[in-house]
Amino acid sequence: MDIDEKIRQQLLKESEQINSRLKRDPSLFAMLGDAYKGRLGGWMILMSIIAFVLSLLMLWSGYQFFFVVVSPAELIKWGVTLLLASMMQIAIKMWIYNEMNRNAIQREIKRLELAIVKLEGSK
Repeated sequence: MDIDEKIRQQLLKESEQINSRLKRDPSLFAMLGDAYKGRLGGWMILMSIIAFVLSLLMLWSGYQFFFVVVSPAELIKWGVTLLLASMMQIAIKMWIYNEMNRNAIQREIKRLELAIVKLEGSK
């Protein structure tokens, strides 16, 4: 067997390992569901409700700002409400995605711990 064949076999073996690892990784929706089941699941539910309420506030203030208001004072009020609601919603969504990321990192650390235990056991 020549060196080219050995390299091909090794690359095929590594690609199979990578493909199996990618198939095990959860999708975005599965990761979101896991975040709701985790330790901070109650907070995730609360933040999702607040984000939904902020979405409604954004829609209402956007409608008022662009289509209804005629006085400059009310225009400023609805504009500021729209900006603040969108900024709060962005902050909540960042917290939710950071929680999902924390869960994913914990899962990877557990995988590494298992791999270390297997390596120690094989020696």
